[in-house]
Amino acid sequence: MEATAATPAKPEVFSRKSSGLVRVMSPWSAFMYNFLTMGVIFPWTYMWAPQAFPGCSVWMACLFATLLALPIALTYVWMATAMPRSGGDYVFQSRVFGGGVGFPVVASGFLTWFLQWTALATWLMCCAGIAPVLMGLGVYYESRGLIDAAVWVQSPFGIVTLGAVALIVFGLLLISGLKNYVYVQYVMFWSTIIMLIIVVVQFLRTTPEEFAAAINHYAGFVDDNPDYFAWIQKDVADAGFDINPAFALGATLLAAPIAWTSTQWAAFSVQQGGEIKGARVFKNQMLMIVGSLLAVGACLAIVGWTYERAVGTAFFNAVSASYYGGYTASGSGVGSILPFPGVFAIVISPHPIITVLVGLAFFLGATQVVCNAYIGSSRLIVGMSLDRALPAFLARVSPKYRTPAVAIVVYGVLSFFVSIGYNYSSVWYTLTLGVTFAAGYVFVVSVLSGALLPFRARDLYLASPGAKYTVFGVPLVTVVGLVGFCLAVAAEIAFLADPGYGLRGTTPYIVVAGVFVFWLVFYWVTRSYNKSRGIEMSYAFREIPPE
Repeated sequence: MEATAATPAKPEVFSRKSSGLVRVMSPWSAFMYNFLTMGVIFPWTYMWAPQAFPGCSVWMACLFATLLALPIALTYVWMATAMPRSGGDYVFQSRVFGGGVGFPVVASGFLTWFLQWTALATWLMCCAGIAPVLMGLGVYYESRGLIDAAVWVQSPFGIVTLGAVALIVFGLLLISGLKNYVYVQYVMFWSTIIMLIIVVVQFLRTTPEEFAAAINHYAGFVDDNPDYFAWIQKDVADAGFDINPAFALGATLLAAPIAWTSTQWAAFSVQQGGEIKGARVFKNQMLMIVGSLLAVGACLAIVGWTYERAVGTAFFNAVSASYYGGYTASGSGVGSILPFPGVFAIVISPHPIITVLVGLAFFLGATQVVCNAYIGSSRLIVGMSLDRALPAFLARVSPKYRTPAVAIVVYGVLSFFVSIGYNYSSVWYTLTLGVTFAAGYVFVVSVLSGALLPFRARDLYLASPGAKYTVFGVPLVTVVGLVGFCLAVAAEIAFLADPGYGLRGTTPYIVVAGVFVFWLVFYWVTRSYNKSRGIEMSYAFREIPPE
């Protein structure tokens, strides 16, 4: 008894002895989760890249973006097996570099900017999911009422209203248990696969001449513009944009970081690492992270190639320049028909079955982004709360449903207000152009933490299944991680250096920097407060959080 009394007590470093979360997601479910999170339905690359870097090959840029993301994804495999806990990137960075780095980087780059991604998701749900269904059915049945309904859905009021409904419904779904989301995710995944097949088949069976006839008929009914195909090309060309540039490899490489805004999310399942079965098994993480990356990269490239082939390169470039670049001599822009691959698949053949299947898949894909923003943010809050970097009440886990209900509710409310700003304020867009750069710097720091894992958190590394992989005695994760770090840094420099990526003026930089500084100050204030209570937060960063 005397020996026991003489043994110094281990300091209580975590806010509680268990996260309260349970492992309910299988590796296959996590694969589907990452696949959907990368947003194979997103139209950004096809709309953004052609006008930003004339002469680029979008489908080749998608393949380059996959190669860019590959060493980053591989590095995440090592980290995910070494630290299979909820809070993913925050846990990785704080265990290698300490909370003073990990907390402000992840809280600013992810926790804050996920609110913007939620607003984007509700916009996408309406504009790429619901509106095309109503518009396609309106054209098929020659119903002006359905066309008007589609236009309303795409309006700021329609997006905010329907987005609020989605935030409530899917927030309640996730509060009821992650396993319930997993069931719904199967529907989301397979509907996306069906949609991809329909879109690719539609594009493969269509020539530019056939598409011209289809879009002219469609636009003639929707916007009273029966010569839309030729008109949009002339409208953009008259505004000074070259719609037939020669192929340029340099422009294609510059477009790769744009496609990376999708492929970079291949490892997003690490945020709920404490809820995935077999998360410590190396081959499982390879399936979840690397497998999903390769699958999405191939899908993005196939859609991009078939899309441009079907509509013609000149039209492909024109709608990109008009919609995303603002090139329009008439001032009319693209009109009511948004130039997304799914929308054009419906335009080619607006049969009710095709229209509903494609629209439903885009709707479910967009709502999955709402779900992954909820899941990722709430699990980051759990990880940060266990380390006492955030108040414990935010990460309170329901003993009945085993979900962080408080974090989900708080995040839903904040997302609603961001959605209002995003859809109603023209200034908001200029304030949030740094969203892609901010998310990117999280990956930069995380992949560097993976490269240094064997040296700065050696015990965690040696206990992991990936420790056996070396190259000439050097840990393979260090080699792969350094390659991934260099590529991620190059992509981030591109975002800063070239205005084609959207970061124009000083405002976006000020906002990104301001958000980071806020969380940095917040961390040190919290650390000082805990220290005044006799709690040293640095002890927590020496071990992984409890399950």
